[in-house]
Amino acid sequence: MMEPDENTPGDPGQPEQEDTRFRLIGAGRHLFSTQGFHGTSVRALTAEAGANLGAVTYHFQSKEGLYEAVLDHCFGPVRERVAMAARLPISPMEQVELFVRGMYQHLWDNPELPRLIVQELVLGDRPSQPILDMLRAVVGTLAEILEKGQEEGSIVPGDPVLQALSVLSQPIYLSVVSATLKREDLRDADLPVPQRSGENHAVSILRRALLAREEEGGRTG
Repeated sequence: MMEPDENTPGDPGQPEQEDTRFRLIGAGRHLFSTQGFHGTSVRALTAEAGANLGAVTYHFQSKEGLYEAVLDHCFGPVRERVAMAARLPISPMEQVELFVRGMYQHLWDNPELPRLIVQELVLGDRPSQPILDMLRAVVGTLAEILEKGQEEGSIVPGDPVLQALSVLSQPIYLSVVSATLKREDLRDADLPVPQRSGENHAVSILRRALLAREEEGGRTG
């Protein structure tokens, strides 16, 4: 089905097609994260993207298709970050730390992510496929890293999946709460506001929780 007033794929207007698609994903990131999937209409999406009403169907088949494209656009890089960390010839704890710092940077660059994660994991009936793909890849790879560290004796014993969930949740939770505490419209509530980034704090907490005493002593002694 051709989108009205758009050029067909393969035409010289292909860059314009890609621009429309990119703008729809940007509109989806904003509206889905602030209004939820059901609270966001196709009309609102196309209006924010500056596209005609048929653009969502043309590029994504449906609103659901656009939503999944938004999630994949947001969480694909998270899967790539943990895979990259796992390939590096560094210690398991250093791999974990690298992932956490990269995750903080990704959340900083994409402030919609924590809201989307909460909506998917807490408010929805079944998480969408991109979220399931992200959890499988990230938690699975982190658990493998931590299990390897346990076998080496550098990571404390424990359920590696629970440890992996703790690693993943630190950046997400701290980003959500820190952003709330810093909201200007809540200043009259006199909330305590953190003065520093949560990144170093999260890394410090995880190092204390995960590093075996011998390695921690070796690094600090």
